[in-house]
Amino acid sequence: MTDPADLVQEACGLLAQLVPRLRREAPVPDETAFAAPGMTARPAAAPLPGNPAAIYALTSIHATARQLEGVLKYAAGARRPGPLAARGGSDANTAGALAAITSLIGIADDDLYRLVISELEQRLDEARQFRAIDEAGQWRSVGGGSVCPFCRGSSLKALLDARRQPGRIQCFGHRESGAPCRATWPRLADIVPDLARAEEAG
Repeated sequence: MTDPADLVQEACGLLAQLVPRLRREAPVPDETAFAAPGMTARPAAAPLPGNPAAIYALTSIHATARQLEGVLKYAAGARRPGPLAARGGSDANTAGALAAITSLIGIADDDLYRLVISELEQRLDEARQFRAIDEAGQWRSVGGGSVCPFCRGSSLKALLDARRQPGRIQCFGHRESGAPCRATWPRLADIVPDLARAEEAG
């Protein structure tokens, strides 16, 4: 079974890799918006220059990394102003905050762990959905009241995007420890025997 701390380490590592990619895209205006011939597209209502979606994903990672680091340090016994003093706004400092989250997650209780992994996965989803990165698959719920045989949750989804293993089934539920289940099957037919065994055992 995957150690819950490994999932946090994986999420922090992926976010650290996405930060420079989002940094490169942030100043580039959204070319999908309407623009007159020969002009650079920029939505009239855009509150920021550049690409608002990239800026939002990037700043969300920066803020979340610092907030989670602070919460974990507080849970470990640190008190302001020392170790909780705010980090600077650089990408390097964000990488440092993500590394600190990885090293501190072992002290988290179940509730705090669920908060941390949930926030990290939300930031990953936002970054992956950004058009220039486009690593987020499109999923649909598996109907029929199917229950995951491993976590007993009803959060099974099938991947629709034909570019990324179409038909793959994944559980988006959580185990009793609070860790994401993430059980997977290559296609719907492969999950049927496991579902049948789970029904017999239940």
